[in-house]
Amino acid sequence: MQFRSYYLNPLALCVCIGLVLAGVYLDYHDRQAHQLPMLFGLSALVAIFAWAFNYKRLLAISEVPISTIASAAQGYVELFGKSKHITPMRSPIQGVPCVWFRLWVYARDSNYMWRLEDYQVSEQVFELHDESGVCVVDPKGADVYAASRHVITQNGHRYIEDVLFADKSIYVLGDLDTSTQAHTEAEINREVGKLLSQWKQSKSRLLLRFDLNRDGEIDMHEWALAREQASSEIKLKQAQLLKGERHLIAKPKNQRLFVISGITPQALRQRYGHWSIVHFSIFLVAILLSFLASYLAL
Repeated sequence: MQFRSYYLNPLALCVCIGLVLAGVYLDYHDRQAHQLPMLFGLSALVAIFAWAFNYKRLLAISEVPISTIASAAQGYVELFGKSKHITPMRSPIQGVPCVWFRLWVYARDSNYMWRLEDYQVSEQVFELHDESGVCVVDPKGADVYAASRHVITQNGHRYIEDVLFADKSIYVLGDLDTSTQAHTEAEINREVGKLLSQWKQSKSRLLLRFDLNRDGEIDMHEWALAREQASSEIKLKQAQLLKGERHLIAKPKNQRLFVISGITPQALRQRYGHWSIVHFSIFLVAILLSFLASYLAL
């Protein structure tokens, strides 16, 4: 989702242009190749896919009116307010107060190419405040549009950090639930298992946190400590969800779009609207040129 959100539009545009240039190149070097109609057709397919991606999001953001927390009905809603952290948090690179961050760490390989070495994304819940109340936001599974992207390169590593700042405007489109209940023991154990699996994906960080005797392995005692820590974090997260307000907005269960944005909804609509026009225009032009190239090849 993160990849799609940031790179799909420019990538689709580059693919369309690349297919057209490839067709022109092949046709120029081999007059009998007649590749242009097919490559124009492929460009049209890429463009219509990118248009559908943007138009779906434009409709989702435009269809649902922004509600206040107090007046919002349960279900699919848009909320707009100020972000507030429940537990203070700072971004790992810039060290700024935030409610959410995402971090990519790349390292150069032997071919001098950037290779993804580590990826972190915060899943800590935070609050959205408006003039009518407070709502807890669970960012897990959201398409997040950060207010800021910070990129630095040092010591052979490149760090790319996206941040949603604390105490700044924030927009959320998702499923509002006002009847959150405490998790059962089985549900807590299941969440603990997921968190441990997530930790195990980065062995270096797991060893850094729990390899107490520094022998490069996690023994049974250290693993028990890790499990205890995971259980504590899950229970703390649940307590934060249940504390005070009963409103929770999270990822819809019916696969509808879940958006958290440090960019205003008006700016998001403009962004999706502009890209929809660009991709649909490319689609029309590519279809027209495909038919024209087919006619000339006869």
